[in-house]
Amino acid sequence: MSRALLYGATGYTGRAIAAALANERGGKVDLVLAGRNEQAVRAVAEPLGLPWRAFALGDPQAVRAGLAGIDAVLHAAGPFAATAKPMLEACLISGTHYLDLGGEWRVIQALFARDAEARAAGIAVLPGAALTPAATDCLLLAATERWPDTRALRLGISAAQVVSRGSVATMAGLADPGTVIRRKGALATVPAGSLTAMFDFGGGPQETVATDWASVVTGGALLPEVKDIAIYSAMHWSMRAGYRASGIGMAMTGAAPWRMAGSAMARIWPERPDETRREAARFTMVAEADDPWRRVRRLRMQTLDGYGASVRIACEALRRVLAGGAPAGVSSLAAAFGSGFAVEADAARFLADDRSTAA
Repeated sequence: MSRALLYGATGYTGRAIAAALANERGGKVDLVLAGRNEQAVRAVAEPLGLPWRAFALGDPQAVRAGLAGIDAVLHAAGPFAATAKPMLEACLISGTHYLDLGGEWRVIQALFARDAEARAAGIAVLPGAALTPAATDCLLLAATERWPDTRALRLGISAAQVVSRGSVATMAGLADPGTVIRRKGALATVPAGSLTAMFDFGGGPQETVATDWASVVTGGALLPEVKDIAIYSAMHWSMRAGYRASGIGMAMTGAAPWRMAGSAMARIWPERPDETRREAARFTMVAEADDPWRRVRRLRMQTLDGYGASVRIACEALRRVLAGGAPAGVSSLAAAFGSGFAVEADAARFLADDRSTAA
């Protein structure tokens, strides 16, 4: 049996993934848990009856030693802007497949630039093995499969209902005066909070605002024929106003003070969301596909909450990689496993809405 290592097993999502992968009913994986804190990793591993290793990513030799006998790494320790590169470097040397839970577009862009190295090493590199961008990529790909003449894509995402400390910390680290979109086949930046669109998530039209999303990066490789892609998030009007104001402020002062303020908020944020609320939470995503005559076709997807969906997506992706189901090189999960992957992972379901309207 191929062996996997879960690095970052002591985090909120990492613990949930460890428990799921150790469960015989879910298709048990030969799993080793790992992290930088020996005591914390042992506390997670021993109740699950799993072996464990402790090493820090700042020591390249220790990382390579930690990957001994490992066929695939599921990397769950953020912030990925700091942790993805050292783990990938070790995987390239050791010939170990690499998956991570990251959704930061700059990190994924940097990983995609390592495609030739991954192919030469014979390893699969699959960033974004979580709700984002895996589910959004699946929805965008499904829309273009249904409507091959698509020229532009917009994707709206309903508001998050539960947020953990780790997510707040990640969002704080990503604070930026601009928002990235894909325009005319290349990445472009618009002022944060300046680009809005209306989406109906089931309760009537709702204003959304364009936000940074890794699917504008992965979409370039996944859907090269679609030149314009933008991702929008639903926010209360006060949050939209705050987002726009912070963008203007960052343009004047730089992002550092705003990121520091966000990090301070993250430190006092509850580590775990309320489990009852989390289990009841759902996202609705709406893809709008423009045809050559600017008529709009819509395809909807409903997913589990971000954490529940991420656990199922990451576990299924890891199982497929261990079974030899992913090609060498860097790719998104949708590219590797198809537009139905999020549904097959039991993390989402499609809701068709084929109504066309003039743009």
